[in-house]
Amino acid sequence: MQLTKLEIKGFKSFGDKVTINFNEGVTAIVGPNGCGKSNVIDAMRWVLGEQSTKALRSEKMENIIFNGTKNRKQAQLAEVSLSFDNTKNILPTAYSQVTVTRKLYRNGDSEYRLNDVQCRLKDITDLFLDTGIGSDSYSIIELKMVDEIITNKEHSRRSLFEEASGISKYKLRKKQTFNKLKDTEADLERVEDLLFEIEKNLKTLENQARKAERYYKLKEQYRELSIQLATHRIAFFRTDLNVLETQEQNQQVARTELSTRIDQTEADLQKLKLGSIHQEKNLSVQQKATNELVSKIRSYESEKKVKNEQVRFLQEKETRLAGELEKDKNQLNHIKYNIKRLNEEVLTETEVFNRLESDLKTLKSALDTLREQQQIEKNRTDNLVKSLSELQNQVYQAQKEIDIFNIQKDALVQETNRNVDDTETKTLELKAFDHALAELDIQITEKQQSIKQLKETEEILKEQLAESDLNLTSNKEKLTSENRKKDAKQNEYNLTKSLVDSLEGFPESIRFLKKNNAFAKNALLLSDVLFCSEDYRIAIENYLEPVMNHYVVDYYADALQAVNLLTDATRGRANFFILEHIQERNLPVSHHEGLISALAVIEVDKKYQHLCNLLLQNVYLATDEQESLFKKSPAESLTILAKNGKYAQTKFTLSGGSVGLFEGKRIGRAKNLENLAKEIKQSESLINQYNQAISAATEQILQLKDASKVNQINTIQQELNRLSNEQIFVQTRRDQYQEFITTSENRKTDIAQKIVSIEKSLSEKLPALIELQKKQQQDHVNLQEQQLNYQDIADQVNDSAQKYNQDNIRFHQQQNKLSSLEKDLDYRFVQEEALDKRIAQNDKELQETLLQITATLQHTDLSDDTLLEMYQQREEMEKGLAEAEKEYFDRKGNINELENSLTNIRKNREETDFLLTEIKDKKNTLKIDLNSLKERLAVEFNIDINDLLETETDIAALESEFEIRQKVEKMKRQLDEFGAINSMAMEAFKEMEERYVFIQNQKKDLNAAKTDLLQTIKEIDDTAKEKFMHAFTQAREHFIVVFRSLFNEEDSCDLILSDINNPLEADIDIIARPKGKRPLSINQLSGGEKTLTATALLFSLYLLKPAPFCIFDEVDAPLDDTNIDKFNNIIRKFSDQSQFIIVSHNKRTIASTDIIYGVTMVEQGVSRVVAVDLREVAA
Repeated sequence: MQLTKLEIKGFKSFGDKVTINFNEGVTAIVGPNGCGKSNVIDAMRWVLGEQSTKALRSEKMENIIFNGTKNRKQAQLAEVSLSFDNTKNILPTAYSQVTVTRKLYRNGDSEYRLNDVQCRLKDITDLFLDTGIGSDSYSIIELKMVDEIITNKEHSRRSLFEEASGISKYKLRKKQTFNKLKDTEADLERVEDLLFEIEKNLKTLENQARKAERYYKLKEQYRELSIQLATHRIAFFRTDLNVLETQEQNQQVARTELSTRIDQTEADLQKLKLGSIHQEKNLSVQQKATNELVSKIRSYESEKKVKNEQVRFLQEKETRLAGELEKDKNQLNHIKYNIKRLNEEVLTETEVFNRLESDLKTLKSALDTLREQQQIEKNRTDNLVKSLSELQNQVYQAQKEIDIFNIQKDALVQETNRNVDDTETKTLELKAFDHALAELDIQITEKQQSIKQLKETEEILKEQLAESDLNLTSNKEKLTSENRKKDAKQNEYNLTKSLVDSLEGFPESIRFLKKNNAFAKNALLLSDVLFCSEDYRIAIENYLEPVMNHYVVDYYADALQAVNLLTDATRGRANFFILEHIQERNLPVSHHEGLISALAVIEVDKKYQHLCNLLLQNVYLATDEQESLFKKSPAESLTILAKNGKYAQTKFTLSGGSVGLFEGKRIGRAKNLENLAKEIKQSESLINQYNQAISAATEQILQLKDASKVNQINTIQQELNRLSNEQIFVQTRRDQYQEFITTSENRKTDIAQKIVSIEKSLSEKLPALIELQKKQQQDHVNLQEQQLNYQDIADQVNDSAQKYNQDNIRFHQQQNKLSSLEKDLDYRFVQEEALDKRIAQNDKELQETLLQITATLQHTDLSDDTLLEMYQQREEMEKGLAEAEKEYFDRKGNINELENSLTNIRKNREETDFLLTEIKDKKNTLKIDLNSLKERLAVEFNIDINDLLETETDIAALESEFEIRQKVEKMKRQLDEFGAINSMAMEAFKEMEERYVFIQNQKKDLNAAKTDLLQTIKEIDDTAKEKFMHAFTQAREHFIVVFRSLFNEEDSCDLILSDINNPLEADIDIIARPKGKRPLSINQLSGGEKTLTATALLFSLYLLKPAPFCIFDEVDAPLDDTNIDKFNNIIRKFSDQSQFIIVSHNKRTIASTDIIYGVTMVEQGVSRVVAVDLREVAA
C-alpha cells in the first residue's frame, strides 16, 4: 500500500486548494518558520480522524478553517483528502484506490467520506485498524512525541507496541466485553433488588387477596339480597302505578266528554256567528243596494251579467253539496253497522273475562297457602343449617387447639434434646478457646514491640529522604530553567549568525562586497560597529537608519576599491565612512534634565569613537515617562529620541510612527554574537553542575528507598492485624458459647414446665371434642330430613306458580282484548256523531243555495224598462232591511247565551285537567323513585332494572321486604367494617407471582451470560497476551540491532517488561547505555541520544510491522551532524519498504531526500507548495 496524494483546501493557512503527490522514497517538506509546514502534518492527522484540538494546535475545532487575510475573505469549509494505492489489498476493501476525505463547515457540520461516499468516523477507524496508520499511531511522529516515548508519558510505549503487535482490536473487544459484563452485573443487581422487593410484597399481596376474596363473596350475597329488595320495591311501584293509571283513564273519559260538549257548543256558536255574519252581509248589501240603486240602474246590463255568473256558481255549489251528502249518508250507514257488531263482541268477551278472573282468584289463593307452608319449612331448614355451622366451627376450633398443643409439645421435646447435645459440644470448645487466647496475647505483644522499633528507624529515613527529594526537585527546576535559557540563547545565536552570514535584509551591493575576497576583509558595516542595551536599540537604530548600511573603512583607497568592484560587476551602489578623514572631536557632553546622551548608552571600540561622536553629537534620549518633553520645541542644536523609537524631534521637525516587529535587531549583531556565545558556555557549565547534583541526589534517594522499612513494617502490621482480628473472633466466639450454655440451662427448666402444662390442657380438651363430634353427626342427619321436606313443598309451589302464571297471562291478554274493543267502539261513536253534524250542515247549505239560485233567477227576470218598478224595489228592499236588522240582533242575543254556557263547560274541563296533572305528578314521582332505584342498582351492582321489570318474579316466594332490608343493612355494615380493600390484590398477586418466576428465570440467564462474558474476556486476554509477547520478543531483538547500528556495536541496550506475569498492563522500560555510559535512567541521556534511542525503538517496530508510510516532524532538530547522518542512513535503508515524509530545517536531511516540497507564503497569510525532484537534478 502506498500514499499517493494529499489534497488540502481551506485548512488553516491553506486558503487555496493545494495538492501534494507522494512517490516512493523519501519526501521532504521544508520552509521558513511560520510558513505552514506543520499544517501539512496537522491536515494528515485531521483527515485520519484526530479529534483533539490540542493535538491540532487549536483552541477549538472551528479555528482550523482558513480565517482569511487582509485581502481575502474567510473560508466557509475546511476539506482534506488523503489517497492510497491499495493494490496489495492491505486495507480491507475491494477498491484498488482508496480516498479518505474529511470536511468541516463553519456552522459546525462535519462529514467523512470514503471514495466520495459519506461514512462514519468509526468506518475510517475500522478501515485502518492494525495497519499502522492512524492519527495517533507510530506512523506520525513529532519531536514532542520523542520526549513522550522517552518519559513514557501516558503509557505511550505500550500504546506503540499494542499498535504494532495488532492487539488493538483485542483490547477494543475486551473493553466492549467489559462494558457488557458491567451492564450484566448491573442488571443482576437490579434483578436481586427486584426479587427482594417482590418477596417482601408477595406475602402482603397474598393476605390482601384472601381478604378481598372474602369481601367479594359477602358483597355478592349483599348484591343478591339487594336485588330481592329491589324486586319488592318494583312490585310496589307497579301496584301504585296501576291505581294511578286507572284514575287517569277515568279523568281522561270525563275530560273527553267535556271536550265533546265544548266542541258541540263551539260548533253551534260558530253556526250562529256564521249566520250572523251572513245576515250582517245581507243587511250591508241591502243598504248598499238602496244607496246605490241609481248606479245599479245605470249599470243594469253589466249587473245582469254578474247575476248570471252568480247563478252558475250557485248551481255548481248545489251539485257538489248533493254529492257530499250522498257520500256521507253511505259512510254513516257503514259506521252504524260496525257499532252494532262491536257491541255484540264486547258482550261476548266480557263473559270470557269474568270467567278468567274468577279462575285466577282461586289459583292465587291456593298458591299463597303453599308459599306460606314453604316459608315455614325454609325457616326450619335455615335454623338447622345455622346450628350445624356453629357446631362445626366449635369442633374445628377444639381440634385446632389440640393439634397446636401436640405440635408445641413435640417441638419442646426436640429442643430439649438438641440443647443437651449443643451444651456438651460447646463446653469442650470453651477450653480450646481459652488456650488459643493465651497464645494470641503472647504473639501480639511480640509483634507490637517489633513494629515500634522499625517505625523509629523509618522516621529517621523519611527525614533524610525528604531532604534529598527537596534537593533533587530544586536542582531539576534549576536544570529545566537553565535548559530553557540555553535553548533560547542558542536559537537566538543561530538566528543572528544566520542573518549575519546570509546578510538577509541587506542590499545586493553589500552582500556582493562581503563575499568578494578582493575587498578589505576587516571592513565592517556601521550596524556591526555599534552596540547598546536592548532598551535603546530601536531608538538608536531608527535614528541611524540612513547610514546603518554604510561600510566603515580606514582609508579612502579602500572605499574607492569597493566602488570600482561594484561598478565592474554592476551590483549597485554602496556608502562608506572613511576614518582617516574624520577628525578627532572630544566635545564635552552637556547635561539636560530628563534626557540621556546617546553617546552615553552606546558601546564602541576606541577606533570608532570619533565616528560615533560625529554621528551622535547633540543626540539625546527621553524615557517613555518624559514624552511630554516633545510637546515643546528643543534647543536648535539638539535632537531628541523617544526611548521606544516612536518619536524623533529637532528644532523644526518631528518624525515617528509605528515600530516594526524586527526593528532594533540589526545594530550590534557581531557584538551580540560574542555575548551570546559566552552566555551559552556559562549555561552549559551550570547544566553540567546541575546534572551532577541530580545524579548524586538520585543515587542517594535510591539508597534511602532501598533501606526503607516500610515493606517490613507493613508485613508485620498485616500479621498483627490478622492476629488481632483472630483474637477478637476467638474472644467473641468464647463469649457466645458461654452465654449459650447459661441460656440453655435456663431454657431446659422452662421447657419442662411448659410440657407439663400442655399435657394437662390436652387431657381437658379431648373429652369435650368427642362430645361435640357426636352432636355434629346427629344434627347433620336432622338437616338432611328437613331438606327433603322443604324440597317437596318447593316442588308443589313451583307447579302451582307455573299454572297461576299461565292463567294470569291469559287473563291480561283477555283484558287487553276487551279494552281494545271498547276503544274501537268509542271511536265509531265519535265518527257517527261527526258525520251527523256534517250531513246537517251540508243539507242546510244546500237549501240556502237553492234559495239563492231562485232569488237570483227571479231578480234577473225583473223588467228593467220601468223605473217605477225600481222605486218599488227600493221600498221593498228597505222593508227587508228593517226585518234583517231585527233578525240580526235576535241572533246576537242567542250567541251571547251560548258563549256563557261554553265558559262554564271549559271551567269544568280545567278542573279535570288539574286532577290529571296531579295524577301525572304522582306517576312522575313513582318513576323518579324507580329511576333512583335503577341508578343505584346500575352504579352499585351494574344491573339494568329493565331486566327486573321484564322478569315476572313471584314476590310471595321471597322473604318479606322488612326482613330483607334488615339483612341488607347488616351486610352493608359488615362491608363497611372491612376497611380498605385492594380491589386488584388477587390479580396483582397472580401477576406478581408470575413476575417472580419470570425474574428468577432472568436471573439464571444473566448468571449464564456473566459466565460466558468472563470466559470470553479470558480467551481475549490469552490471545492478546500470546500475540503481544511474540511481538515484544521480536521487537526487542530488532531494537538491539537498530540501537547498535545507530551507536556502537559494544553499546548495551534492552527492553524490559516491568511485570512479566501481566504483560498487557505492564510498563516497558528502555535500557540504553551508549559509549560506555552508566546512566541511572534514560532521562539522563543527552537530547540527541534520546532522539536516536526513540528512533531505534520506532524502527524496531517498523521491522516488526512496517507502516505504509512514516512522517517525522522536525524529529532531527536535536541531532548534530554525525547523528544526522546516522538518522538519514537508517531512513534511506527503510525507504525501500515504506514511504518517508520528513519535515525538517536541517540541510543534511533535506539533501538526502528524493523530492522536496517547499511551503512558502507568496501572499501574506496564505500557504503555497512548490515541488522539486532532486533525483532529476542529480541526473
